[in-house]
Amino acid sequence: MSFFLYYILRRFFVRLEFTNDEIRLEKGILIKRAAVLPVSAITETMVKRTLFLRIFRAKEVEIHTINGKIKFYLHKNENLPFVPKIRRSLIRPRLGEILFGAFIDTRALGGIFVFVAILRKIGTLFGGDYSDRIIAAISDAAENVRRALELLHIAVPKIAATLAVFALASWIIAYLRKAARLSRFEISRRGNILMVKSGLITLYEHSLVLNSNGFLAVSRDTITTIIAGRAPLYLRNTMILPCVKRENLGQAIHTLCGMTLPKSKIAPPKRAFMGFCGAPLGWSAAFAASLVIVYSTRLRAAMLLKTALYSGIIVSLYATAVCLLYMKRSGIAAGESVCVSSRKGLRLYNSVFPLGNIRMETRSQSLFQLKSGLCNIRVFTVGRKKFLARQLIKRETPRCIRS
Repeated sequence: MSFFLYYILRRFFVRLEFTNDEIRLEKGILIKRAAVLPVSAITETMVKRTLFLRIFRAKEVEIHTINGKIKFYLHKNENLPFVPKIRRSLIRPRLGEILFGAFIDTRALGGIFVFVAILRKIGTLFGGDYSDRIIAAISDAAENVRRALELLHIAVPKIAATLAVFALASWIIAYLRKAARLSRFEISRRGNILMVKSGLITLYEHSLVLNSNGFLAVSRDTITTIIAGRAPLYLRNTMILPCVKRENLGQAIHTLCGMTLPKSKIAPPKRAFMGFCGAPLGWSAAFAASLVIVYSTRLRAAMLLKTALYSGIIVSLYATAVCLLYMKRSGIAAGESVCVSSRKGLRLYNSVFPLGNIRMETRSQSLFQLKSGLCNIRVFTVGRKKFLARQLIKRETPRCIRS
């Protein structure tokens, strides 16, 4: 509906003006909404052309600032005056690097939502029989998995096997979708504009402004990236390199983002082990104690309960190992720019931003940290972003990161 009103009938419902200093957008039917956006506030411009939009020779434009965004439609050949034309690509990653970046960037939970949306779309377009057949195929595969596990004396309820197969199918769909989005990936730069083009079916063009407004480069680590010694690099949540070798990360950030990666990082000491690994280690102990109780109370026939407890122990010990691995790579470094490495879930985020972006810094200590001389540093930057460096020796934490 919005495409029909704001592109097909654009002359009646949309008024769009570009000047050297600002963008004026007014659109609406009964209620008119007007937005005035200074060009200096722009942090990113995304141009998207789906297969549907390409049929109508149209493109969707999103202009982002620190505090929000505006969206409108343009003809394919209409140019944005504040985005320069860049004809020569600077970097073109290889296919293996693109597939690696898609693998790291794909998440099972997001894939489930995508898969559910695809099933609903199939049911709407082709009828419920097609989506029912897909669900029946997943159920049959889950039953085969359950029977195979029973041969190994592992009891798994059918609902758990069905959810596992559904999650795996969702992840595969999400991975293929991500790989298609990152295909034909190329990076270009002109002045303070970094342009990233990608896409196979839907075409994407990200024009990232290299200024201090919410400037943030992020490298996300998982167990896979640590083993491989390489990881994707993001700028303002947009992937700018799908696969960077760890020893080349500083050079990539300097070349593409214009920031120098600080070298001397202050990392948590060994005595911070419980601060990082205490929670998952406690869960593994709780599952182990429950398992002992199950065996000691003659509930040997409770195969399902024992399987769940064994799975809980394995997952908790895995999370403990991940936290221990990330503890050695966490910390904070300060120089012309600041790098904060901190864990969120089972991923380690290495965030790099200019020193001038810091708006506030806080230090906190729990009762346990007071005794051990440790503290947590929380840094607040432009764009209401915050970064936490945990379990650091208080007397060694850098004071130069204060604004």
